[in-house]
Amino acid sequence: MDARPHGEDDPDQDNPIGGDEITEQQLEADNPAEEETLETLDPDSPPA
Repeated sequence: MDARPHGEDDPDQDNPIGGDEITEQQLEADNPAEEETLETLDPDSPPA
């Protein structure tokens, strides 16, 4: 039986930006400000 609470992913697994792999692949920054925004949305990137 899984000991993690419902809805909690494996902490060793990389989490895609935007919720799933396809969305992550579609997200592209057009300028430095958008790149910074995408970095803040990345669940695997520690906050500054």
